[in-house]
Amino acid sequence: MNRLTSEEAKAADAAHEDVLQNFREAAEAHRQTRQYIREWVKPGMSMIEICEELEKTSRALIKERGMEAGLAFPTGCSLNHVAAHYTPNAGDPTVLKYDDVCKIDFGTHVNGRIIDCAFTLHFNPKYDNLVAAVQAATETGIREAGIDVRLCDVGAAIQETMES
Repeated sequence: MNRLTSEEAKAADAAHEDVLQNFREAAEAHRQTRQYIREWVKPGMSMIEICEELEKTSRALIKERGMEAGLAFPTGCSLNHVAAHYTPNAGDPTVLKYDDVCKIDFGTHVNGRIIDCAFTLHFNPKYDNLVAAVQAATETGIREAGIDVRLCDVGAAIQETMES
């Protein structure tokens, strides 16, 4: 038995569509920013320069508007042994080098609907296998995740992929 009237059901569907549209808008700005930054970043750039360009591009594409749309959190720009969540401060002299592995993590939002994604940049081909292994492990984690799946089982599958 349906407890919603036809008008209530239509209103619920419309509200759901608004949420999906918010996610779509944030995701498209994120996708375009990610694509641009992947091509733009080169060795010799400072980490702060990279973050500032990413944030400037992201703000323009999301059409930043106060609390309604913008950056979801500070950009993470981590090098080498730093796994995640490092954000350079103004004046940080760190420069991206040819032999560095750089992880960039940023998010966009529209009405609080957050799109968050991280990606890895490297320039030296000696890291190709490492980056491919991480990509395969990520895909394994996504494939293994689901309802009633234990996190330890997802983690074990990811570890097996990384170590193989």
